[in-house]
Amino acid sequence: MKKRGLSLFCAFLAGAMLTMGNGATITMAAENTAETPAVTEETPEASTVPESSEWEIQSNNIAGWPEGPKVSAETAIVMDIDTGEILYAKGIDEKRAPASTTKIMTAMLAIEKVPFDTQITFTDEVNNIEAGSTHIGIKPGETLTMKDCAYAILLASANEVSSGVAEYIGTTVPAFVDMMNQRAKELGCTNTNFVNANGLYDENHYTTARDLAIIARAAFQNETFREIVKTPYYIVPKTNLTDEERWLNNHHKMIFQGPEYYEGCLGGKTGYTEKSGNTLVTYAERDGRKLVCVLLTDISVIAQYTNTALLLDYGFNSFQPLSTAGVTLSPAKSDELGKLLEEKGLLTTALENVSISIPKEVTEELTYKTSVENNMLNIDYYYGEQLLGSSSMQASDEILKTSQELSPEKTEETDASVSPKPNKDTSEKSITLPSWKYIALFLLITGVLFYIILFIVKIKRSIKKRKRKKAKQNRC
Repeated sequence: MKKRGLSLFCAFLAGAMLTMGNGATITMAAENTAETPAVTEETPEASTVPESSEWEIQSNNIAGWPEGPKVSAETAIVMDIDTGEILYAKGIDEKRAPASTTKIMTAMLAIEKVPFDTQITFTDEVNNIEAGSTHIGIKPGETLTMKDCAYAILLASANEVSSGVAEYIGTTVPAFVDMMNQRAKELGCTNTNFVNANGLYDENHYTTARDLAIIARAAFQNETFREIVKTPYYIVPKTNLTDEERWLNNHHKMIFQGPEYYEGCLGGKTGYTEKSGNTLVTYAERDGRKLVCVLLTDISVIAQYTNTALLLDYGFNSFQPLSTAGVTLSPAKSDELGKLLEEKGLLTTALENVSISIPKEVTEELTYKTSVENNMLNIDYYYGEQLLGSSSMQASDEILKTSQELSPEKTEETDASVSPKPNKDTSEKSITLPSWKYIALFLLITGVLFYIILFIVKIKRSIKKRKRKKAKQNRC
């Protein structure tokens, strides 16, 4: 009994030490509440195959397209970062709650608008977050640099920092949210509406896999953003109100050695709320090709990393750059300009520099369609009927001249079909008569007038006769 009691005491002591170790960093204790659900909640969900695993994969309907893997996330996309080409699509235009992946837009705008050495003093806005949601313990009146804030937003997913920075930039959080929505529209997002800067759940706060990939791709163009999202950890120094350092650990597990590690991962952004489920944005690079993968509404943390690895492998293994494929492009049958430019050898440079991905096993015809607009040569690339991507370059004088050679014919055809111009000669003939016709017309008019005069005279004579006849009758 004594030995058993001693063992229980040692076990209790060890557990207490581990608990103290886990609670030493404020951010780690807070993260488990909002960003990473407890393992006990995930295990039963992960052991079953959800209905969403069987939902339609849109990209599998493209003729000759590599078949993509089934994933449990309700919506998912894989996009080529360099070209914007969509390699995998599952419900990519269905609206879902983005959770903390919202902070990609928040951080992108903040990095663009505020220098890193700017001092930001937080207001009571830091208290306007849900209890238990992810935070780093910022107090009203506390001051951080913009650099500290950017790392807190993207690594530690700090909700109160996101709101505080939004208030600082926009004067009010709603004003900053307006900036977020405006930027989304400028990027071409059509199914996105933000109502806050941190991603805490709201039924009117939504996006789609396609729109979020577009936003993530835009953010990745910023070198500072790229550097932050791949950083394993960051230390916020002591502040005016906190006399200790804050260690911020990157929530994205695919950058760390371990079960979720993915070679070539360049970071990304995690997200979770009870109502939105697990969301994940991941950047990765292999052999010079860069992809972004977005998952919305996945069943668990474990599943989202497994699914992301499957989709990234699919994107890297099933596709290749056109430039290394050893295949040729040809103008579409309807592309008369493209045929003429190809005959004259004016597309060589444009086609050599094209950057699009195609299936490794090419089974459909690769074509392009050209157009010239505002002195720019635009080329759309197709795999069968599927638009892969587009390119645009300044049109040379020779290309502009060739385009103009075709345009007069098209202009005449268009004018003739829309508003035909009257023929000058025909118009003049319609209103100008030969001289002999004037004589005939004069005689005709004279004859008519003569007949009318005779008719009037006859009527007057008839009236006079009637009057005379009545007068005689009266006399009798």
